[in-house]
Amino acid sequence: MIASQRTRRRVAAVWRTARLAVAALRVIHDEQVLMWELFWQSSRVAVDRAGPLAWQASLDGPPADRQRPAHPPRTPAHAARHDRHRATGAASGC
Repeated sequence: MIASQRTRRRVAAVWRTARLAVAALRVIHDEQVLMWELFWQSSRVAVDRAGPLAWQASLDGPPADRQRPAHPPRTPAHAARHDRHRATGAASGC
């Protein structure tokens, strides 16, 4: 009987500790979610802003009258690096 009482006390202490840890993690998680939501809200672009970086309400993408920006021309250094990757058989990441 004494052994089972000790075991019950230990189990109860472990559960108390686990509940406290879960409560602390929940508070930390809620604070982190709030921080990211505030960061997201503070860095949004205004809807009524004019220009090429303005938010688009359409799900279809940019209007058809606008062209995509052209890619910058490849520099000789970039071409040499790309050729080196191709020669060694490495995955092309550039």
